[in-house]
Amino acid sequence: MATAILRYDLSDADDEREHRYALAGRDALIALESIREAIRARLKYGELGDQARHELEDLREQLPHELIELLV
Repeated sequence: MATAILRYDLSDADDEREHRYALAGRDALIALESIREAIRARLKYGELGDQARHELEDLREQLPHELIELLV
């Protein structure tokens, strides 16, 4: 079994911030996926005008696909 250990010097402000980012990273990816799915559902099932549909499609394109693919 492969393991990984990340070490942070929590007395250093930069390391402490990086530690918080590492802890919150998975939750942030899950939140992005939830947002993407909500947009997809609105586009697929919502009764939207052309302007609203266009705005949601633009918003969906702004989500970083590379990050979301990390969940797969």
